Amino acid sequence: MSKAKKILLFSLSGVLALGAIASGGSYWFVRHALAKTEGELILGVSKPVSVMRDDYGIPHIYASNERDLMFAQGYVHAQDRLWQMELARRSVSGTLAEVFGEASLPQDRFNRTIGFRRMADQLIPKLDERTKEALQAYADGVNAFREKGPLPIEYTLTSAPFEPWQISDSIAIGKNVAWYLGDNAVTELFVSSSLKKLGFDKTQSLFPEIRPVEGGAVSLKDGDARKLVDLIDASRRYGIPGEGLGSNNWVVAGSKSVTGKPLLANDMHLQLGAPSIFYQNHLTVSGQYSVTGVIFPGLPGVAAGHNEHIAWGFTNLNPDVQDLYIEKPNPNNPHQFEYEGRYEDAIVIEETYRVKGRAEPVRGETVITRHGPIITDIVKEIGLSEQTSQPLALRWTAYDTGPGNEITAWLTMNRAKNHDEFEQAMRLFAAPAQNIVYADDQGNIGWRANGRIPIRAKGDGMQPVPGWTGEYEWKSYIPWEELPHAWNPPEGYIATANNRIVDDNYLYFITNNWSESYRADRIHEMLREKERLTLQDMQRIQGDWKNLQAVQYRDIWLPILKRGSWNASEQQALRTLEEWMRDPIDAPNLVGPSIFHTTLNKAMQKLLEPQLGPSLYADFLSTGLSGRAVNELFAGKNSNWLAGTDGTIEQALLDGFKEALRLLEQQLGGKQEKWVWGAIHTLTFEHPLGAMKPLNLIFNDGPHPYGGSNVTVGDASYSRKELPFEVVVGAPWRFTADLSNLKASEEIMIMGASGQLGSAHYSDQTSMWLTGRYKTMYFDEADVAAHTKATLVLRPR
Repeated sequence: MSKAKKILLFSLSGVLALGAIASGGSYWFVRHALAKTEGELILGVSKPVSVMRDDYGIPHIYASNERDLMFAQGYVHAQDRLWQMELARRSVSGTLAEVFGEASLPQDRFNRTIGFRRMADQLIPKLDERTKEALQAYADGVNAFREKGPLPIEYTLTSAPFEPWQISDSIAIGKNVAWYLGDNAVTELFVSSSLKKLGFDKTQSLFPEIRPVEGGAVSLKDGDARKLVDLIDASRRYGIPGEGLGSNNWVVAGSKSVTGKPLLANDMHLQLGAPSIFYQNHLTVSGQYSVTGVIFPGLPGVAAGHNEHIAWGFTNLNPDVQDLYIEKPNPNNPHQFEYEGRYEDAIVIEETYRVKGRAEPVRGETVITRHGPIITDIVKEIGLSEQTSQPLALRWTAYDTGPGNEITAWLTMNRAKNHDEFEQAMRLFAAPAQNIVYADDQGNIGWRANGRIPIRAKGDGMQPVPGWTGEYEWKSYIPWEELPHAWNPPEGYIATANNRIVDDNYLYFITNNWSESYRADRIHEMLREKERLTLQDMQRIQGDWKNLQAVQYRDIWLPILKRGSWNASEQQALRTLEEWMRDPIDAPNLVGPSIFHTTLNKAMQKLLEPQLGPSLYADFLSTGLSGRAVNELFAGKNSNWLAGTDGTIEQALLDGFKEALRLLEQQLGGKQEKWVWGAIHTLTFEHPLGAMKPLNLIFNDGPHPYGGSNVTVGDASYSRKELPFEVVVGAPWRFTADLSNLKASEEIMIMGASGQLGSAHYSDQTSMWLTGRYKTMYFDEADVAAHTKATLVLRPR
């Protein structure tokens, strides 16, 4: 912690938590709350366990059996990230309002309705004993920390109580991850609102895939779709992925690597906050586990990384695994719904919400049809609408508690010694549906699109469908053997970046929500630049900021802009843009990216908002498909959207350019050399309590000027809903592995291992992450010992 922050903590001691911390003692209080990382502790293990912390505070856990390993992992997660875990489980359980009051009640209602905790409770009886025992040992470790160590300072600041950790907490957090990586409901809500406002032809011009649905005109009250989209967006604040999700992964065969063995790279694009959404750990039990990588705090094992024989990584498949069904309630019984000519009873769950500041709890109910929970009732219950819209029920693949779950799959991956064993783990990975790349020490590389993806009897998955006819049911899931995959391809490499991975000849429907191919194209381009590649080449690709969208737009934009009538200042800006677009790099010290991105956003707004209106335009941005629509417009492939209006592509671009320059001048002044990208494209690692001033000065890290954008391999996505361009999503963890020498694998993560304010490892990796540097993932026992700075031994009682 910097000297300035120490002084600030001391001086703000009477302000931080309504007097909960004694005046003048806050810095001592923070230090006192740090967990013990050296010495010995008597805990509930059967044999001694060593937790060796390296230069960056990352734990290397050596245990004699699996139960003790998971216990120790739960213990160290609680040491470093207990408050983050607390927020995550309160979010998925719908109990945030108990701590944060009335403002969190809508989100609690939403998350109870979606049912993360409900899904967890339903899955527990179906877990195999090994997974259940691992989860219980992890929970026991979390609770043992509470018995031995002080709670993080955030508990004092919020007066939040700690309840014993349960295995359902971990499972519900896992289901929450699946929700944010398989969210198609926002698209369907937008399409339903667009159909109502603009009609089928205009809506189809934005989404060419949609087809008319007989009886599918959903009657949402004005604004209700917007309110539901707001709830979905708001639910992304606490500890789980946020806006603009994406990822990169690729694997290179030994025939294309300098070492003659495969290379693998992975950077998953998720929420960038304090602390990191990921936790680095190395887990060892002789003959069972020798695995290192990252996991979401609150979950056991390693999600992505490598063991002694295999490395693997993920990108989101962007699958369409959710459908909204329009339900017909019985006029005489609101808890019955029509299906194929008969009324069926719904499941009704009475909900009780405790709200800080209220003497009495708030009551509500969750209604579940054969398709899933009714989500439109939330709008009425939270007081956003006087009358409930036509009921919409959510169906989602994660509601199917059939064979397989992500926690069992991850633990099985961790133990896998070869491809056959790893394949068995992939078969268990049901949700979220992902692209998984693989490399092993035998020289094999592979990729598989993995997870449950529905086969629909009818419909395109793009809009709500009638739930009472039986015509739009899911027939089954795409057979695992028929999911897209590749094994040792002749090209010598495989890369995915949320892009379209199948052609029109593929038998099944996966999604219409593919990301534009800019990142994937750039990765392919760079992998083909050299005959033989190194680990450093993998890292260079991960940090690349070349903007292929600007390359695509160059020959469209510049002729139009050169026909404009500009004053001297505008002509100077146009020259700067033209020069930058010759080789467009979204570097923080360049002016070109600022002019390009601001112009793009203004032109996009002028093309879309006049017909959609402000609210529906904001919803369109939430779908993630607005970029494709604008590409089609600029390329002249969508003449129907502007038909019957006064708008033109040329005028939108000319006006957008002029307004962009005006906005940049307002924000950065009249000297154009000051308009560098890093002045408006900044990154702040924000702690959940950092939204409250003056706590932001203590908990947050930033703002940092930063390069990249939504379309670069080195992702730094900003929200198009807000200005300036604050980065909201990027790669919290970058990982590269050379299968010729796995102990030399390298990684870097935002912030640090500890989420504890005052720890030396709160943000000790940030500067390296910002500058594209990496650190070794110590894996060999001798290397771990050589770099150990603190050892904690857990001993049996």
